[in-house]
Amino acid sequence: MKNKQELSKPIQKSSELKRIRNKITISGDWWNGKTHVLLDMDGTLIDQPGALFHNLFALGVLFRMRSFGSISQLIKAAQKTKEILLSSHSFSSNEDAFFETLATELNTNRLKIERFMSKFFDSDYPFICLFLHSDPYARKLVDLLHTSNRHITLATNAVFGRREIELRLKASDLYLHDFDLVTSWDVMKSTKPHKNFFNETLKKIGTTPERTIMIGNDPYYDLPAHTLGIQTLLVGNKLSLKDIVDSLEENIRQNSKA
Repeated sequence: MKNKQELSKPIQKSSELKRIRNKITISGDWWNGKTHVLLDMDGTLIDQPGALFHNLFALGVLFRMRSFGSISQLIKAAQKTKEILLSSHSFSSNEDAFFETLATELNTNRLKIERFMSKFFDSDYPFICLFLHSDPYARKLVDLLHTSNRHITLATNAVFGRREIELRLKASDLYLHDFDLVTSWDVMKSTKPHKNFFNETLKKIGTTPERTIMIGNDPYYDLPAHTLGIQTLLVGNKLSLKDIVDSLEENIRQNSKA
């Protein structure tokens, strides 16, 4: 005969599965005391078709960079540059880490790489961004955060410049000026998922983890914010931008009656 402990295991497992499958609900008063909001971009504010978008980007870059070396040389250089960019490097910014490393790996000078990237983002990249889709609640969320006088940071991974970021933002009718800080590669020395990215961001906006919210969609890249004490919401099957917008609207109504 099974003992009580053994009988309780299926019950505990069933209860845990039910909890995991339940939708997350956020009350209006949950927002009280939270003055700074970090918003992820890809997969959160804009709907990105995953591998398709990244493959188009990679193929476009490789095709255009044929004059810098063979395909194998370009892939090797790209891998090394990515490795440095995502590490705790000694460069003054992620932008410097990218251009200096790539130029060194391809045995060329930085200016040539910068000119190439500028042309690529002027010509090919806007076309690739047409494959991005909007989230109907992204614009409303940003507007409500402004209405409630909260500081908004676009906490996208710091591996692109401001122009490239804005090209993607337009998919959801958003712009750089909608945000108090944009974590572009020219202002950051760290990247997600490292804790340093979130510590560096908090330092730049002058706040504490207790007063900050991180809204993202990727457990690997965005959830490390939670380990610093930043309340983190992950958009997905259990929680949508609409759910977050509804709770923020409730908070605004509550405060207007106070």
